[in-house]
Amino acid sequence: MSDELGEFLKSRRARIKPEDVGFRSGRGRRVEGLRREEVAALASVSVDYIKRLEAGRIRPSDAVLDSLARALQLDAVERTHLLTLAGRAAAQDVDPLKDVRPGLVRLLAAVEPLPGFIVGPWLDLLAWNPTASALFCGFERRPPEERNMARLIFLDPEIRKLFCTDDWNGAGLVAALRLRYERNRHDARVDALISELIERSRPFRRLWEEHGVVKRMSGRKTFNHPEVGVIELDWDRLTVPGAGGQVLMVYSAEPGTPGATALTLLATLAATAAQPG
Repeated sequence: MSDELGEFLKSRRARIKPEDVGFRSGRGRRVEGLRREEVAALASVSVDYIKRLEAGRIRPSDAVLDSLARALQLDAVERTHLLTLAGRAAAQDVDPLKDVRPGLVRLLAAVEPLPGFIVGPWLDLLAWNPTASALFCGFERRPPEERNMARLIFLDPEIRKLFCTDDWNGAGLVAALRLRYERNRHDARVDALISELIERSRPFRRLWEEHGVVKRMSGRKTFNHPEVGVIELDWDRLTVPGAGGQVLMVYSAEPGTPGATALTLLATLAATAAQPG
């Protein structure tokens, strides 16, 4: 068993308050969250078993995994992640289709002035519309090898200042990346990407070590844009069927709001930038 399983189990028990599952909190606790003894009691296994499991020395049975999932109050995504780490989930084919279907390219043009872009399973930028580029300070200004959303957000100072505001720290993005990574560890380029982010970005390294695996499909994001100021937008993450893990991201704002006005301004800036001269 890899150390990742043990680290994940420790991170999950650390987040549970003892009083929420029938144990006393208070003084004398040297660990955050549940002790190994308490997890063992909840999962009906021995303390030694939990120690060996967290050390990566044994392979748990399906029954034990079910008990641990209940004891640690794992949601559906976390449960799937646990099974994957334990070698119970089949690896998925993650070879992305590098080419974006023509219909999707037309869709990106049709949603203007809403910013839209398509990423592959490892967050590589594959296609975008002009307003998305204007929102993100010019995707085309970045070299092709740097056009990856995780790399841009955590390693590009301009994008990080734009994207990382008080209400967002990148935890969801890192969690989504970890889900893919744990299910598919066969791509040397992906290993290099994760290693680079861990080495060069302290915020990424901290989030990676938290072992978050929540995958959100929609939300709200505040941008600190250098040209149009603070923009609050809703976002939707749409999986593209039959496209090798490609995802369509679209940002929008309710009509009549400052966000909608800002999007109109961004679309104008994008159109102006596209004019010759």
